[in-house]
Parts: sequence; structure tokens; C-alpha cells
Amino acid sequence: MKVKQQLINLIKQLGELVYPRLCAVCGLRLGRHEDTVCLECSLRLTYYRETAFVASERLLASPLFRSLSAPFTYAHHNDTHQMIVALKYQGYRSVADYIVRIAMSKQALRFHPKDIDLILPVPIEDGRLQKRGYNQAALLARALAKQLNLPWSDKHLIRRKGSHSQTAYGRQERMQNAQRAFALSSDPKQASALAGKRILLVDDILTSGSTLLTLCDLLESCGVKDIHVFVAAVTLRRY
Repeated sequence: MKVKQQLINLIKQLGELVYPRLCAVCGLRLGRHEDTVCLECSLRLTYYRETAFVASERLLASPLFRSLSAPFTYAHHNDTHQMIVALKYQGYRSVADYIVRIAMSKQALRFHPKDIDLILPVPIEDGRLQKRGYNQAALLARALAKQLNLPWSDKHLIRRKGSHSQTAYGRQERMQNAQRAFALSSDPKQASALAGKRILLVDDILTSGSTLLTLCDLLESCGVKDIHVFVAAVTLRRY
């Protein structure tokens, strides 16, 4: 077994000579004991504190909302922004696992796993999914499910074809676009299976809250009991 592990490590090291592991933030080569984000960049990431920023207020319009968990804060042109860009647009899938590990180590989860029945990621439109190859919210949901030993599914919520990204909209436009963008699965079994469930809803960034509130409304319509929210980062910009 020891010889086998040494062989695996050797193959891994040879692979890194050809395809070196790069930091998702600065792009420089990672050290042997660094993973996804180098130590220097990790020290510059900005952490979210609910007691200081109270971003959960953006979601209080839903009677099902129970808690907001977020390890990071987000602003354009800072290191957290670059980390999210790497996850969302540059194929750094391992960033999702890194974010969840940080959330666990910083005790950023404001819910107890026993209070969650199912983890649901915010869906993306099929065309964008095919182009990108993955849904970043689903990567976060899967990483959370693995860490917390909970089930997750991307079959219950859909994003309608032709709906637009929320990035370029102001708050009012975000609300209107979100209401047009999402729907429950057309499979009645998927919708009925949510009745009475306690859901952890997962997304990459919380901005105005319009997307998450719209999904809370959809989940309320099919009988969901409680909704907790996890996002990788909370924007501190005012909307």
C-alpha cells in the first residue's frame, strides 16, 4: 500500500510539472501545501460577518426565510471578486470546495445540518450551462452536501430559456427579471416532493436578493416549510 501511494504521489508531481496548479486569485503557481488559493491571497480575502453587515435583511420579505450563511464579502476589483470570477467564468471548479471548506473552518454556517432536508442550487439557463459546462451554484451545493452529509438536487428548479443574467440590472429591474426567469420543474413529482421540506438554497453571490426571494416564493407555492440560504459572498454595495 505504501509503494502504491508513493507511485500515486509521483504521478501527481509529474503531472503538476506539465500542468502546474495555479492560484485562482493571482494566477501564480501554488506551493506544495497550498490548495486553490495561495496563502498570500487567502490573507487578503474579505470575510462576511452578519452582525456587522446584516445582509439577511434583504431576504426578510419571504416568510419562509430562516438564515443567511456566507463566508465572504464581495466588491468589484478586490481579491474575493477575482475568486468568484475564477469559479464562475474561468473553470476553477475547485474554488467551490475551497469556499465551503472556509465556511466550515470559519464557522460561517448559521444553520444546523439537522434542520436541512435538501440542498437546492439556484439554476442557470440551459444555454449558459452548455457553454460554461457547469453551474457554479450546483458545485457549491454539491460541496456542501458532501461536507454536511446531506442530499442535493438540481432537478426541482429551472431557469427559463432566454432569461438574462442579473449582473447588469438595477434593483427594480432585477426583481422584474427574476420573476420572469424561474419556474418549478414541469415534472409534478419533483414539485410535490418538496412539500414540507426544509431547504438550503445555494447561490454564488447575494446582491439585492431578488433572485433568492423569487425562488423562495416558488418554493412556498409547492409547500416548502423553511428556507435557509448559503451564498459564497455578499456584496456590500447598496442597491
